[in-house]
Parts: sequence; C-alpha cells; structure tokens
Amino acid sequence: MKTRGKYLIKKRMQLGLTFRFLFLIIIFSLFIGFEVYITIWPAVSEAIPQDLLDLVMDQIFFRMICFIFPVLFVITAFSIVFSHRIAGPIYHLEKSLDRLIRGDDVETIRLRKSDALKELAEKINSLVLMVKQSRVPEQKDSPSPNNK
Repeated sequence: MKTRGKYLIKKRMQLGLTFRFLFLIIIFSLFIGFEVYITIWPAVSEAIPQDLLDLVMDQIFFRMICFIFPVLFVITAFSIVFSHRIAGPIYHLEKSLDRLIRGDDVETIRLRKSDALKELAEKINSLVLMVKQSRVPEQKDSPSPNNK
C-alpha cells in the first residue's frame, strides 16, 4: 500500500480534533500546575529569602515558557498524525462509496497497517462484493444490442 504524503486529508475534522486535544492538555496542565503551586509554594516562599523570591519566580516562568511551546508543537504534530490515521481511511471509504453509488467499478479497499477503521473497511468490501454480484445477473438478463 502506498503511503500518503498529505497529512491534512479532512482539515476541518483533523484540526477540530487537534484543538480539542490541545484544549484538554492545556486545562489538565493548568490544573496540575495550580495543584503543585498551592501545595508547594507556601513552603518554598518561607524557605527562600524575599530578595531571591523574585529571581526564583522569573526562572520558573522562563522555564515554563521555554518548555510549553516545544511541547505544544509536539502535541499538535502528534494529534495531526494520529487524526490522519482516522481521516485518511474515512476519506478513502467516502470516495469508494461515492464511486459505488455512481455505479462505477470499485476496487477492494485496502488500508495501511497503522490506519483505523479496518473493520468498517472490511464490511464495506463485503457490501461492494454483494453489489457486484447483484449486478452480474442484471447484465446476463439484459438483451444484447445485436438481438433487436
């Protein structure tokens, strides 16, 4: 099976999933950060002299900013690749069903090892086979153009 080079096959669906995933990660991270802050900060603020407290706060925020952007980039890339494993098969299945509806010949649907929806593809392949078999008697029963 050939690999597909385009990762945003169904842009709206994939970007929607990516943004939802990012939103959940950000909310979870903020929650964990807040919990760590309210648990640890009272002890830290008492143990550190007041003149060093501003430096510690600056270092914490600097490290958070330097850490957040690469992590968001990795999560976004992972989300797009992951959603491609769903969107690619959906796109392929939709195109095959469109050809079947138009009456065109449809080849067996083959998905990559890493793709999702393999069970659905197998069921659609069974449907395609049934449609092909039901068309065969129609072609035998129809009069040939020479027998008019």
